[in-house]
Amino acid sequence: MSAPMPFLIGLTRTPEPVRFGSLIVSRAWKYDGTPHWVVPGFYLGADEHGHWLHQPAGSLVARPGTAHLALTDALCLIPHHGFWVATLYSDQADDFDVYIDLATSIGWHQLRRGGWEVNSVDMDLDVIRSRTRGTFLDDEDEFEEHALKMNYPEELQRQMRETSASLIAKVAENLPPFTDSHRQIWLAKVAELPR
Repeated sequence: MSAPMPFLIGLTRTPEPVRFGSLIVSRAWKYDGTPHWVVPGFYLGADEHGHWLHQPAGSLVARPGTAHLALTDALCLIPHHGFWVATLYSDQADDFDVYIDLATSIGWHQLRRGGWEVNSVDMDLDVIRSRTRGTFLDDEDEFEEHALKMNYPEELQRQMRETSASLIAKVAENLPPFTDSHRQIWLAKVAELPR
């Protein structure tokens, strides 16, 4: 179920031990190989759910044609298994609490001059927990459009639908790792990051 991009084939889902505080560049692509979002962060550690990154307020968040500086701190969770990447926001003033990008071809590789890059192919669908609108699935229209335009395989479409349904249930039930208490464990490590 990998996307047709040779530069993503063979990337490991399990990186070598990553040093605390290492630069991690999260790079997303679209299924047709076009670049999507790029967000830098810093490695906090791993638990049974996956690898946790801190993406500080003020970080450059960019994709072709647009960019902005992150308004608030966030945590990014790259799971050990599964077809998604999650961003968990730390500021109660932000309407987004949890934002999960459905993704495939998730893999890590070391950068030549230190740090790591984690790549993924964004599959359009997003599971969102909003402080004002509750938990919902977003961008179903984009998923349907791209499934035709980019020729998503039937099996990949099925996997994304199943994954989104499972994630909606977990997020709506406030199960780990999407709880505030679990998030606070990792946010507490941010103070230990090198300045």
